[in-house]
Amino acid sequence: MTHTVVDQETGSRRGRPWRRAAALASGAVLTGALLAPVAAVADAPPELNAPAEAAAAWSVEQLTDGTHASEDHGLTADLVMGFAASGTAGDAADRATDWLAAHAADYARRGGADAVNAGGTAKLALVASIQHRDPGDFGGLDLTGMLRERMNEDGRFTDAAPTGDMSNQFSQSLAVLALRRSGELPDLAVDFLASTRCETGGFPLSLSRNPDRCNADTDSTGMAVQALVDAGQGAEAKPALDWLEGQQQENGGFGYNTSSAPNSNSTALAVQALLAGGRDQAAADGLAWLRTLQAGCAAPAADRGGVGYMDPVIDGMALRATAQVIPALAEVPLGEIDGANASPAPGVIDCAPDDGSGGGTQGSAEGTDAGADAGADAGGSSGGPSGGDSGGSDGGADGSTDGGAGGDADGDLPPGGDPNEPGPASTSGDLSDGGSTFGDSDGSDGGLATGGAGGGNLASTGTSALPLAGWAAALLAGGAALWAVARHRRSRAS
Repeated sequence: MTHTVVDQETGSRRGRPWRRAAALASGAVLTGALLAPVAAVADAPPELNAPAEAAAAWSVEQLTDGTHASEDHGLTADLVMGFAASGTAGDAADRATDWLAAHAADYARRGGADAVNAGGTAKLALVASIQHRDPGDFGGLDLTGMLRERMNEDGRFTDAAPTGDMSNQFSQSLAVLALRRSGELPDLAVDFLASTRCETGGFPLSLSRNPDRCNADTDSTGMAVQALVDAGQGAEAKPALDWLEGQQQENGGFGYNTSSAPNSNSTALAVQALLAGGRDQAAADGLAWLRTLQAGCAAPAADRGGVGYMDPVIDGMALRATAQVIPALAEVPLGEIDGANASPAPGVIDCAPDDGSGGGTQGSAEGTDAGADAGADAGGSSGGPSGGDSGGSDGGADGSTDGGAGGDADGDLPPGGDPNEPGPASTSGDLSDGGSTFGDSDGSDGGLATGGAGGGNLASTGTSALPLAGWAAALLAGGAALWAVARHRRSRAS
């Protein structure tokens, strides 16, 4: 039966559009019917079953000459600590530690033969202890002796540099962590660290102890808590742990402060602090968010294991982000990292389906002892020195405060606001002796790169969706053609 209506303007009769709708709907139904099984046939890619080991394996492949991170001392030290925390890549950690020892003076005495970079010296001493080297004779330097000489009467560790004292909360916390391991930690150093806590409970970047300008931030608090707990001062860390939990955002991540978006490095430091302080649920929530930033099995093979800064994007900043996140993924605070029993080779990133049908396995750059020496000279993916230790005072925009989060000597943020937000105000720096924010060393390109492969692509498992989609499209087109023929016949009949 044909249903018609009368056009109110022309009085002509025209068919209702039901036939057209029916024809197109039939094609759409067929399309859905054919495409629906695709999701079931093409299994979702498996999850990374060992996130910390995967991150370490990816990082090993980024090393320049298999030994360092584009001659960035701080980042190389972060990687050594990350490898040790993961319990893997022991050979790569040894080579990187050898490189740091050979260039220790360039880092610890940056600025001249009589200069002392307290943060860099402390970080090297910590790495030496983690790797069971002698911090009293590392690369020809007595790192512990240098630190103790730079401790003031009040317990604060300071720099001796042509540019002045740029020491901050990272310098102090690292020195406490390093000297505790060597058995040479003065009580005054711990007392001074505890005395810098703000009334809110958090810790500031600045060591000025000015209550009117005490601006707590996540990164500095994360470092201070780890140092205090490691030094046996858990009671002094409790207010800071409470403060940290109050800074955690709904998705589990942490920003530099509550007004900034969460990022991987602030979150990692907070997670390590929470783990050290026994705040297990908050730490687990932070870890869950961190894992969303890691390129998994859906990503291109070359990206798997890497961790992005604010998104799962593996770009020029990913190596620094990943290095600082590995200990958190391994659930190991800085005070508990020990490289003694690390396996020589990195782990293997296994992305084969659980049933073994298809997929593949991405090995590390160190499948054999010689493999890593060829290593990926792809260290360029770290963005080169990209801040950190490329000049100035080790972090910040590598100039202002021995890093940290780019604040000035009093802990205030530079013009432009939050250093963790993309933009020229962003700063760089490596973990611990300079904070965890990012940007080029000259501060001219602090924005986050876009693009990348964090989201990955459809896994090549199961039956391809393309043939089914082709048939569905053909049937849809056929339905449209039938409607066109029917319309043509009606127009001729009228």
